[in-house]
Amino acid sequence: MLSIGIGFVILITLIILKVSIVIAAPLSSIVILYLNNLNILEILNIHYLPGFAAFVQDYLFIFLLSAILGKIMEESDDAASIGEFVLDVLSYRYAAVGIFFASALLSLGGISGFVLIFTIYPIAKSVFEEANLPRSLILAAIAGGTVVVGLPLPGSPQVHNLIMMDYLNTSALAGLALGLVSISTGAESNAKTNESVLKKPDLAKLIKFITAMLPLLTVFILLAVLSKDPLLALFLGVIVSIIKNFRKIELLKILNDSISNAVLPLMFAASAMGFGQVISSLPVFKNFLETLLNLPLHPYLLVGLITNIAAGLLGSASGGILLTLSTVGENIVQLVDPEKLHRIIIIASTGLDTLPHNSSYLAMLAYTGLKFRESYFDYYIVTVIAPLISFGAAVIFALNF
Repeated sequence: MLSIGIGFVILITLIILKVSIVIAAPLSSIVILYLNNLNILEILNIHYLPGFAAFVQDYLFIFLLSAILGKIMEESDDAASIGEFVLDVLSYRYAAVGIFFASALLSLGGISGFVLIFTIYPIAKSVFEEANLPRSLILAAIAGGTVVVGLPLPGSPQVHNLIMMDYLNTSALAGLALGLVSISTGAESNAKTNESVLKKPDLAKLIKFITAMLPLLTVFILLAVLSKDPLLALFLGVIVSIIKNFRKIELLKILNDSISNAVLPLMFAASAMGFGQVISSLPVFKNFLETLLNLPLHPYLLVGLITNIAAGLLGSASGGILLTLSTVGENIVQLVDPEKLHRIIIIASTGLDTLPHNSSYLAMLAYTGLKFRESYFDYYIVTVIAPLISFGAAVIFALNF
């Protein structure tokens, strides 16, 4: 296991030094294989590349459609309409809560967290300035809506939910009660609101909000209510968005811009999958895995801890899920209810993944110009502590109901 530990240290170090995981993952794999005296090229060809390619093949269009929908929402001002309405019904002193829920709504429409910062930050910046709130809170508010609500909510079209659906052959609403308990616990740990903070909405903003939500509702209803294929749900959501915004957008430009928005997170996740395939092929890891699975912990708690640690190591929630499934998935799934397992793994992935080397956080810093020292404490509370509380509530619920 020393060789794997060294490989992970190299991986984390490279990521912290802002080396893309697309480069860091194969380099770390090479070091691990070298230290185990294995044929590097053979293992990379047999395990890393097939794992990488299989993920790209399965999820390319999911990432692309999500990026297109997000870009249309941004360029057409639909994202702004959603944010403005949410903020309109809240007093300005609760602007951070408004951005939190606006982020959650956009996440539930299938817009990835990686894309979300570009769609909602401009709204948040102006609102925070008017409310005289520190700009450093914006990242926590945006990421919180995604991490605490958008990713773990049953029915979400986010790729994390789709990966678990494929692996376990479960529905988008798998672990419904467990997910709702987790989300309510996490959201309550972030902010407490009551009816006194609400205002009567402006009618014009309400109408714009309803029409702006149509593409997102299309995706959510098709996936969560009608149980349609995720690709079909996202595709029809994009079509609805194009039809309603046809005169507002330059479609060709949006399609071209969306490719870059989709490829980067896709490559991150695929690299994590390839790395997981290499690790799981090693005899030393298989021996370690047997020891791990014999620990006196309930499988829900065990797989949650493994997922959270994996997500922390890779700085990626989806990467943590893929690394867990590619290493311990087959062993764990035989021991527990797959519906609960589906939701617990997703919830567990949204904790340590947002340590400072998280790619989305680094992208947020680069885009906004904010500094680590002024933004990370609040970001840490919302995206690490709150999800860990949610995970604890989810495990307790799963063990008792």
